[in-house]
Amino acid sequence: MSSILRMLSKRSAAIAQSFGARASSYEENADLQRTVAKRLARLLPPLSAPRVLELGCGTGLFSRHLLAGYPNGALLLTDLAPSMVEQCRLNLAGPGKRVSFDIMDAALPTADGPFDLIAMSMTLHWLADPAAALALLQKRLAPNGVLVFATIGGESFPEWRDALVAQGLPIGLLDIPDLPGIVDEQRLVVDADTLGFLRRMKAIGSLTPREGYAPLPAGALRRAVRAANETHGGRVTWHIVYGRLAASQSSPSIRPA
Repeated sequence: MSSILRMLSKRSAAIAQSFGARASSYEENADLQRTVAKRLARLLPPLSAPRVLELGCGTGLFSRHLLAGYPNGALLLTDLAPSMVEQCRLNLAGPGKRVSFDIMDAALPTADGPFDLIAMSMTLHWLADPAAALALLQKRLAPNGVLVFATIGGESFPEWRDALVAQGLPIGLLDIPDLPGIVDEQRLVVDADTLGFLRRMKAIGSLTPREGYAPLPAGALRRAVRAANETHGGRVTWHIVYGRLAASQSSPSIRPA
């Protein structure tokens, strides 16, 4: 286990290991994340040679848009899972010295600012306090810097939640609070049925539940899947929100020595 994982909370370490274990095959099941990355790229500001920090780079789905959009930028691509960082490095092999990589917790970033751009695609909802994380990151922006993010919205997976409630089963899905800076949203149905939705979540390492939640027994899970298919035709809706924030007034005006 990486030394950084030993310093994390039990939940954060579990998330990092879950995603990291699927780094080599992640993109085979990440068409939704790929779609989100493309839409988030619309929010990227026009910058000539920015200093950029990406948190939760994963295998580089959004990193590719950063590379294409800022050919003269200096990019620092980071993720909590070491194997994701390595996979991103392999996927983006050859971009030159303007790209560097690091293992980093998005909730407590260690990179020295300020940055002209900070980006997170499908990462924010995994943090214990997303709103606090955004406020912290705003302070790492340069005076005219921009923070862009895409994350799961609070209205995600209503069909699956409804099926669990109808069966009297606990909901292990994360609660997503309202976030500042939301400028766009979309609703997507990616899979043909509920089981396909759950298989997708497992394939990309996204089945880490909220803290203290015990996984459903196999029989209960089958009942919930059957109920969701019967009531909602297997439809499970993703609610994705997109945000853009400017630097806070307390942002530093010069880089630390």
